[in-house]
Amino acid sequence: MMDNILHECNTEALSDTLFALFSELIYKTAGIKLNARKKVLLLSRLQKRLNALGLRRFEDYYKRVKSDDEERIIMLNCIATNTTTFFREKHHFDFLRNNIMPELLVKKAQNKTIRIWSAGCSTGEEPYSIVITLCEALTNSARCHEPWNGWDIKVLATDISTKVLENAELGIYELDQVPGHMAAGDMARYFLKGNGENAGKVKVRDYLGEIIRFRRLNLKEEVYPLSNVFDVIFCRNVMIYFDDEMKEHVLSKFHHHLVPGGYLFLGHSETIFGKNKFNPAFITVYRKQ
Repeated sequence: MMDNILHECNTEALSDTLFALFSELIYKTAGIKLNARKKVLLLSRLQKRLNALGLRRFEDYYKRVKSDDEERIIMLNCIATNTTTFFREKHHFDFLRNNIMPELLVKKAQNKTIRIWSAGCSTGEEPYSIVITLCEALTNSARCHEPWNGWDIKVLATDISTKVLENAELGIYELDQVPGHMAAGDMARYFLKGNGENAGKVKVRDYLGEIIRFRRLNLKEEVYPLSNVFDVIFCRNVMIYFDDEMKEHVLSKFHHHLVPGGYLFLGHSETIFGKNKFNPAFITVYRKQ
């Protein structure tokens, strides 16, 4: 039956039937819901893979991703939208620094351990912004210049796209991606400026990257392979791509992996589900009950 459907598809474009098949596969694989308005976007992005593989027809590519796990990951890399900046929604990082960190510094004074998860970290600007914020909070609290002041800080940064994770681990960005509000002294503290062929670029300093672990994770998984619980989870502008069932699934997992009283950050256009699990704490910031 499936072969008959594929055979009937228009081989010069992405037919509605084949778009529906790709959409179903993408939803089952990653929980990403594509509506009909995304058809042109999907066509343009998958066309690049057809060209790279020497394929002429979308139906041939569909058969390929159905049977090839590695190519299915590459397909998800192609369709993932990865738009982010340093300190995006700056009020969130101000709240992390000025409200959550003072609380954690008291609460965790004995074991000096803080764990944060950036879920859907894209090309890395969010986890690096988190780490810079933690560094500022810790050094200011101790009135010294040691980055971590004896604290055991770890940030897990995950994404479904292997491509963006590779870029994130490099920690190299265009100079104009660095936030304009950052003072020259802070710029030198957190970034190295490139020269020669790397002029116009910056690299995040190694001591910041050393506490981040980049890892591929699909939020659609039934069980997240995580051994830690987290004090804070960031998952911003990710769940806008999910339907209600998928949102409930992800929020349930976040609730499970947060410590009691832990904080969850969502994007500015995202709303909370499972209100019996979280209480509002700030603008699109919620606290585990």
